[in-house]
Amino acid sequence: MYAVEPNLFQAVSECAHRFQGEIEQLAQRHALTIEGGLPALELQVHPQFQALLEYNLWGEAGLVVIHGKLHKRDHVWTDSFSVMMKFSLTHDPKVDIQGKKQRIEEFLYGEGEYFWNIPPAGHVGHSELTLRFTYQPGTNLLAEYVRSILGIVTGKMMAA
Repeated sequence: MYAVEPNLFQAVSECAHRFQGEIEQLAQRHALTIEGGLPALELQVHPQFQALLEYNLWGEAGLVVIHGKLHKRDHVWTDSFSVMMKFSLTHDPKVDIQGKKQRIEEFLYGEGEYFWNIPPAGHVGHSELTLRFTYQPGTNLLAEYVRSILGIVTGKMMAA
C-alpha cells in the first residue's frame, strides 16, 4: 500500500477546478455539452503522483475529447501540464477537406504535435485530429484551439 500525502487531494482539486472553469467557458461559447457535466478523474500515486482528467464535449459538428495529465515533480505540482485534444468532426462531404487540413496545420505549426486519423474508405464527411501540447491554465489556449479548429472545419468562425 502506498501512502498518500495529505495535500495531494487539495492540490488536484484546485487545479481541476480551474481547468473545469475553462472547459465550461469554452463549452458554453461553442454550444458544446459536457458529457455528465464533470470530468472523469483518475488518480495515480505510483510510480509518480499524477491526476488524469477527461472531458467529452458534444456539439453539432461532433465530439471534442480533452485529456489533461497533472504531474507532480520534486513534490511540487507543476503550473503547466500535458493536454491531448481529440476532434472527431463531421463536415459537408463536398467541402475540400484537404484544404481545411492544410489551414489547420498552418495554424498549429510549432504549437505541439498533431496527428490526422484517416477514416476508412466510404466514410466521407468525417475527420479526426489529435493534438498534444503543454498547457498552462489561464492562457485560453484550449478555447483558441477549439474556436479555430471547429471554425475551419465547419466554416463558422467565431470572433476571438
